[in-house]
Amino acid sequence: MGSRFGSLKQLHYITSNNYSIIDFSIYDAISAGFNTIVFIVRDEILEDFKIRYENRLDDSITMHFIIQDINDIPGHHKSELDRKKPWGTGHALLSLENVIENNFALINADDFYGKDAFKTMHDALFNAKSTDNNFFIGYPLKNTLSNNGTVSRGECIMDDKGFLMDIHERGEIKMQSNGIIDYTLSDKEKGTLLPETTVSMNFWGLSPRIFDVAKIQFDNFLENLSKNDNTSEFYITTIVDHTIKNGLMNCKMLSTKSQWYGITYKSDIDEVSNKISDFVSQDIYPEILW
Repeated sequence: MGSRFGSLKQLHYITSNNYSIIDFSIYDAISAGFNTIVFIVRDEILEDFKIRYENRLDDSITMHFIIQDINDIPGHHKSELDRKKPWGTGHALLSLENVIENNFALINADDFYGKDAFKTMHDALFNAKSTDNNFFIGYPLKNTLSNNGTVSRGECIMDDKGFLMDIHERGEIKMQSNGIIDYTLSDKEKGTLLPETTVSMNFWGLSPRIFDVAKIQFDNFLENLSKNDNTSEFYITTIVDHTIKNGLMNCKMLSTKSQWYGITYKSDIDEVSNKISDFVSQDIYPEILW
């Protein structure tokens, strides 16, 4: 819902033709070969998305609108919890279970990932010879920071073959004036990260097998949640971390030539808008997407 942004940033216009970042992601996904788009939304913004997209894309593209419902949790937990905030990206993933049959990609609606990232992910997911289970697009941390405030990122530890070994959620990341990138630890002390640290920007390529793991992990998350805790979130990274630590599935990093851009704060808009305008002037994107 864009708590730091102040409004629904996923549909915020960044071009003179009233396109949002998500429009460019949809365009890139379709260009790469994806033919089904699933929007995960909250009930109060469902109509906004339907009005904007239901009659906008070509008939060859299948669309689904899925509500991430706070009350959609295992029955034995419902009487104990009073939740107002969404449960997080892992819970959003679980909301897809009834519409997903094949390998699929999952993104943030307010991040710009670029054409090459979508093509790279599509080819990895649908390569019949691949024995890899899951994927993610990795970006160097230095290319994912905001000049206007702190960000949260998933720090990825890789083996020498490019497979994910460990992933840590890092919060309040910011480049300091001395060039050091620091973040805040759970005990409020500061840790530091290298500029070339690989981070996940939540561009995942997943097998439907992930749902079985996710359901068990979400139940464990709820079991261990304090009765007074109404803010903790269940992350996709928690699910992926469990699969690799327990040898259930692997997760391979995919490199991309694309540059990531994102909007965390309203003051990020001008930079992203200018970059998109440059891409249009270079004919990387048409002025009219559809």
